[in-house]
Amino acid sequence: MITWAVTAALGGYMLRTWVTRGGLRRERARKGGLPPQLIFGHATLALTGLVLWGSFAASGERALAWAAIACLMVAAGLGLSTVTLWTPYPTAKPGERRVPAPETAMMVPDAGRDPFQVTDEMIAELLADPYPERRQQAIRPNMAVLVPVAHGFLAMATFIMAVTTVSAT
Repeated sequence: MITWAVTAALGGYMLRTWVTRGGLRRERARKGGLPPQLIFGHATLALTGLVLWGSFAASGERALAWAAIACLMVAAGLGLSTVTLWTPYPTAKPGERRVPAPETAMMVPDAGRDPFQVTDEMIAELLADPYPERRQQAIRPNMAVLVPVAHGFLAMATFIMAVTTVSAT
């Protein structure tokens, strides 16, 4: 029950963030965007399963537990579909042509100068400021990645524990 509740809380956080930042409007405007039914169906089924699981915990009725697991299975399928459709792939879009950079611009930086010759000006520039000092940055986890990953792993753990619990009773 706890993992399911934490998973739902993380999912609610992601859904709220997505809606408040215009995700629903952006997906509707984009050709081939995710249908809202997919996102809201995922959330609705997960919450329905959580309520059914709570009812099972209160009553001990195994049919409620299996109904909760069925909701969880469908919600997981919709969640995996969402992740699959949202994950960018490094492929060209249909009809897109990639134009290589012109080689002439890279070959001759300055027509009047040999690119392999070191000059006094170059040395003076490097001695004046060889490398700007780097600031030490605190290592912070990227929440945009951490929250969905935690949500997915907790969802898998929830499913495994729910099936194990019902099978053992």
